[in-house]
Amino acid sequence: MRRLVSAQGFVTAVGVGLVVLLALVGYVVVADPLRATISYCADMPDAVGLYPGNHVTMLGVPVGTVTAVEPRNGRARVEFTVAAEHRLRGEVLATTVSDTLVADRELEVLGESGPLPEWSRESCVTNTFTPKSISETLRALRAFSGLADQLNGGDNPADQDKLRTGLQSFAGATAGTGPQLNQTIRDLATALKRPDAAIGNIGSLIDSFATIMSSVAVNWADIETAVTQAAPGITLINEIWTDVVQIVQSLTVILPWLNNLSRKYGYDILNGLDETIPYLKLLSANVAGLQQLLETLPVLAGAFTNTLDPATGAPRVNWAPPKAALPPEQAGLICALLRSATPGSCRAAANGLVDTDLVPLVLGLAGAP
Repeated sequence: MRRLVSAQGFVTAVGVGLVVLLALVGYVVVADPLRATISYCADMPDAVGLYPGNHVTMLGVPVGTVTAVEPRNGRARVEFTVAAEHRLRGEVLATTVSDTLVADRELEVLGESGPLPEWSRESCVTNTFTPKSISETLRALRAFSGLADQLNGGDNPADQDKLRTGLQSFAGATAGTGPQLNQTIRDLATALKRPDAAIGNIGSLIDSFATIMSSVAVNWADIETAVTQAAPGITLINEIWTDVVQIVQSLTVILPWLNNLSRKYGYDILNGLDETIPYLKLLSANVAGLQQLLETLPVLAGAFTNTLDPATGAPRVNWAPPKAALPPEQAGLICALLRSATPGSCRAAANGLVDTDLVPLVLGLAGAP
């Protein structure tokens, strides 16, 4: 045994065995080939940079391995396994990620946590997407470069200062507004320190608005009636307003005319009115009162009406001869003489006097027919 242990070949064999044992232990610890896994699949738009053996990660942590990549109906079917303790639940999302543009990519899968139903292994994940390819990224960069050239004026020297001029104009427009902006930010910070007050005000506004809307809902029938029947009223207002406009336009003519009259003849008109005052006083002295004056108006109106013949419409004059009253003690003798001369010319009055028409009597005695 001493000779065997001290032999150089034995020492080499033991060293190789220890290295192999350490490698196996490291593989078992790191790869854990005996742990339980679950197989899934995902239909990706493309599988550029994705190969069997690449990692499957969750939030950047490796949890499984890509087992197969094959085309399927214009898409890439990617089959992969994940550890049983990281089984997919709820809505599942899959994408390809990479730390650099040239390195192999990894399949990143995201599920939901919590007591949600497990993703069915018979259904492939369809909510998938892939990052932009290098060519698409370069096209975007070229487009951005073209935009930068347009902003900078390109090769036109007249437009090369366009961006600088715009920035200078913006700087000039905002010059001196720093303190105001600072105060605005401070006021905003002060308001955010007490969010309860703002929330309370918003709540009060919502409550007030709810009260208004409740009132509108209760009285909506009356509001609807008022709105639907407002058209005739508005039309009437428009018509009245048209008349008012015409009246105002007329006043623009009448008022200057009255102004000219007052300036030219105002003095004479006032003097004439002053001269009528004594006559008005005389008239008021001979009239017992306003009532008596008003009582005479119908009589005067009737007199004017009687001046026209109702049949012919021609003007006419009603005339009554004067009458003479005789004393009672001489009425009998005088009345008898008058009847003998002109029958029917003497009539007895109701107050005991005798009255007669003098004009027919005198003309009749003179021989007139």
